[in-house]
Amino acid sequence: MGRWLEARGRLDRPIASLTRRDLECMVSNAISRFIVLASERRTASPDEEERSALDLLLMG
Repeated sequence: MGRWLEARGRLDRPIASLTRRDLECMVSNAISRFIVLASERRTASPDEEERSALDLLLMG
């Protein structure tokens, strides 16, 4: 969220002065980032069950 505020030049503003739109954008960006990181983690080291499912898809 700090990076989002820095990119918009609003890091010096108190949280209470942020608009609802600002807060919604921060939440949306945080959720999107979480999804990307989780996807990368699963791709980098899938567990045994995921590997079996992937093998079936590739051989299928």
